[in-house]
Amino acid sequence: MSIKRKYVDSHWLVFAFEGAVALLFGWFALFTNLSDTSALVSVVGSLLLGLGIIELFNLLRRAHLNETWGFTLVSALVEIVVAFLLLFTSNQNAVWHLALIAGYTVARGVLEIMIGLRSIDDKTDKFIWVVIGICGAVMGFVILNSGELAIEQNAPAFIKAFGAYMALYGLANLIYGVHNHDQETDLKAERSVAAKKAVKTLKTQTAKKAAPRKNTKKKTTRKK
Repeated sequence: MSIKRKYVDSHWLVFAFEGAVALLFGWFALFTNLSDTSALVSVVGSLLLGLGIIELFNLLRRAHLNETWGFTLVSALVEIVVAFLLLFTSNQNAVWHLALIAGYTVARGVLEIMIGLRSIDDKTDKFIWVVIGICGAVMGFVILNSGELAIEQNAPAFIKAFGAYMALYGLANLIYGVHNHDQETDLKAERSVAAKKAVKTLKTQTAKKAAPRKNTKKKTTRKK
């Protein structure tokens, strides 16, 4: 397995949980009849808080296994901070909330593109991360460039767009989680085979060293 997969080699269940949470929110945002912007913003805040908590558990696991955890910490902090800002700033207007959501989405999309391009060797995994990152970055820029009036009038629609991105993000995480699990199984099998070969080679070398050497010198007799 590639040494460049420091972050994305988290346990496959991390991606499965994140994918399930994001996918459920995406379906809710896309098909709900709820049109109250404040209520939808609270749901988005709860989603990000859930994703942040999952990342914190991932952080604890990676720290326990002495794996790199810097990116996991940054991701968890960003999601939790944005979640609290959405949940505890109800006095702010929809434009401020949507700008915050869009800024988070752009940042998340750019990071996913970087992960795909720089942290993954497998082409399938690279494609998944890069495509989802592009979708997030584009969607965030669209909201940020829509103008205050358009955001105020179409806030629920923009949140539905964010829900569509989250649905894709969740689906990608589920697919990657399954793929990651398969790769982990293959890696364990390869390590098992390599370990057996190493033990067999060591035994062979030990047996050769321990074998008694035959005396190849010929006895000579002196002539009287």
